[in-house]
Amino acid sequence: MTDYAVNKVSELIKGEPTLELLAEVKNVLIKEKSTVDYQLDKQSKKQFSTILSGIDDIKQAQLNVKSLKNNLKEVRQLSKENKSSIKHYEIINSVTTIHELIEKTTLFYEKILHFNKLLENIEQLLMEETGRDILETGVPGLLQLHITLTMACDFQDQSQVLARISSDDVQRTMQRVFTRLPDLVEKFRGLFKDIIYDLVEAVRTENKSLLIRLFKIVEKEEREDMKIMAIRNIIATKERELEAKRMKKLPNNYENMDSSLGGKNEEYPTSAALAQEIMVGTIQTRVNERGFRDLFFSTIDRSISEMFVEVRKTYDGEKKFEVLNNLDWVINELLIVKSHLCELCPENWKLFDVFFDAYYRELHNLITGLVNAEPETLVILDILDYDKTFQANLRKEFGFKKEDLKSVIGDKQKEKLFEDYLNLIVSKMKEWITNLVDSEMTIFVERTTPPHVDSEGLLFLDGTKTCFQMFSQQVEVAAGSGQAKILVGVIDSFCKILGDRQEKWKGAIASEVSKSVSYNQRIEKDPELVGGIDAPAGGLVEYLIAVANDQMRAADYAVALSQRSGAMVSKVHEKTISNSIEHTLDGFADVAKSGTSGLISLMFDDLRTPFSQIFGKSWYSGNQAQQIADTLFEYLGDIREQMNPFVYSTLVENVVEETILTFLECLKYEHSFKNKNNKFLDCMKRDFEVFYKLFAQFVPEEEHGIIDEKFKLMEFFMDFSCGPSDSILETWTQFLEFYWDCPVSFLSAVLKCRKDIDSSALRSISSTAQRILAAPQRLSQIRSEDRLPTYISRFKAF
Repeated sequence: MTDYAVNKVSELIKGEPTLELLAEVKNVLIKEKSTVDYQLDKQSKKQFSTILSGIDDIKQAQLNVKSLKNNLKEVRQLSKENKSSIKHYEIINSVTTIHELIEKTTLFYEKILHFNKLLENIEQLLMEETGRDILETGVPGLLQLHITLTMACDFQDQSQVLARISSDDVQRTMQRVFTRLPDLVEKFRGLFKDIIYDLVEAVRTENKSLLIRLFKIVEKEEREDMKIMAIRNIIATKERELEAKRMKKLPNNYENMDSSLGGKNEEYPTSAALAQEIMVGTIQTRVNERGFRDLFFSTIDRSISEMFVEVRKTYDGEKKFEVLNNLDWVINELLIVKSHLCELCPENWKLFDVFFDAYYRELHNLITGLVNAEPETLVILDILDYDKTFQANLRKEFGFKKEDLKSVIGDKQKEKLFEDYLNLIVSKMKEWITNLVDSEMTIFVERTTPPHVDSEGLLFLDGTKTCFQMFSQQVEVAAGSGQAKILVGVIDSFCKILGDRQEKWKGAIASEVSKSVSYNQRIEKDPELVGGIDAPAGGLVEYLIAVANDQMRAADYAVALSQRSGAMVSKVHEKTISNSIEHTLDGFADVAKSGTSGLISLMFDDLRTPFSQIFGKSWYSGNQAQQIADTLFEYLGDIREQMNPFVYSTLVENVVEETILTFLECLKYEHSFKNKNNKFLDCMKRDFEVFYKLFAQFVPEEEHGIIDEKFKLMEFFMDFSCGPSDSILETWTQFLEFYWDCPVSFLSAVLKCRKDIDSSALRSISSTAQRILAAPQRLSQIRSEDRLPTYISRFKAF
């Protein structure tokens, strides 16, 4: 209060003090004192009342403490008496704990010593029960076999948990101990499934004991699985709670610190927690679920599916519709299940529902297949009659209510079945292949892993094979319907879907190549951009090779499919199928061309610098051509080992053309040719000797004529560059006989670099050359000969 008063007075007399100010301060303090006195008096009375109440509580507490002291004295006296009655209590307690641990360790050791004998016993039991007729023997040792094998598996489960918290040497030892057990487990599961396959037959042969024992095993396994999962959940919950408490006590940066130090992320319950529960006896049997209940029901489902597979084999081909008169056994089987099997197993299994759902599914598939096979009118009536009889049996024999009845056909009318069937197949194919293409495009763009390599060392991607596998399956289904129009419709629709896929591939290739070239050009100008967020993924060259290879595989698949499908239909339909497939082959060729064109774009983007120096001052004494040849040699050498030979030969031919074209397009820089002392001519010979030697290494010797044909253009180029000016038009006329579609811009670009031809002469020669090129008689002759475009037609005028 003293400090408060001093501070208060100091606050009130800030500034220069006067008598009037002091009087005013005095009045303020008097008023405040009165207020404080009032509040103090009020609180004092209130606290006094509280103190009196507290005194009464203290008196009562004293009585309670006194009573507690007496009780504690009695407890202390009992403790002294008990401890004094057993000397060295703490030591004995510790020894007891150690003794229990030794006993458990000894027990584990003895189990390991006798484990091989246990396995031999199991093996002997399996030998006795397998390889014989199950229904004849009744498998008398089934329960003993299950109990013995369960003991072995329990011991394995517990030992493996304990081994995981032990040394590597212990883990290796445990692996050796249990090497034989998995094989025995699989044999038992095989026996188990064999019995399930014969459930209905066991009723017929009055093998009730076998069924009861089987159901008891499944029920026991189900309980044990539920028990261990409950225990595991409890252990996991305890661990999570302890971990949560531990984390609350740690500093905020512990989690990051733990991560940086490589903290463990083992799932709960951890091996250490499970091991603790094994040692204290909470877990005495298995550690993990064994799934016998799921195996039981899945095997029932599989056995019924396989049964209908055999039915389809029996009633195949022309006999397939006869199956309608031989399906009474389905109702008989269901009656046995309901009247006998369900009486022997737990009600909550709903065994009849399991059997009924499986039989209904297979019946529905079977009848749907018959409907899709375009049956005759009488057969359709038989199908409808069977459906009516089936529903009547459901109501009469099994008590199905009207709203629960199921038709094995469905509600679709006959006249729409074929159309709907085809539409469904096409829709599914579109969906599947759309998803496949999306996945393909993502893989191609992201390129996180390299393409696959086949046995010949060629690169490939998964998409094409998967695509044709999907289609082949649908073709087989369509062909199985026996309707040519469905088969033709499926193939035609698929070919259209393939066309869409091909367009997406071409677009993706163009986009990725453009992105890569653009990025390379940007980082060339600004190297600091390397590795930026817009940097394209690596491996584009390998992926382009793989895509090009895949088109050859796709073409082979398509041709094989055309031949196989065409053999199933008439000549008219065979021609339709052939035409559809032929169109897709052109599309595959286009995609392959896009791939090789992309490779060429990447190659020559790497060569922009040496090409930009062609015909310049440094070119006459430089080695630009050798630099270009070395780079192309590296590319072509690597690609040859990874690319389909046919695609590769086309690639090399295109590279030859692109090299010549890119070389000639350097005319855009409008350098002046140095023809003095044949300097320009010598450099040209030098460069094209380098290029010829390069390409001769990648083209078979018997095909070197292809290189000669491509290089003939350079002979004319040197004539245009160095020949007499008055012979240029004559040379042009000869040139057009080989390169009929060469643009005049090429000739003009050459003449601009000649010092002896001025602008007036250039315009005159170019104008005459254009008239020669566009002469009507000449064009008419070319059209009649149906000539293919030459590569010089792609010359870019600048």
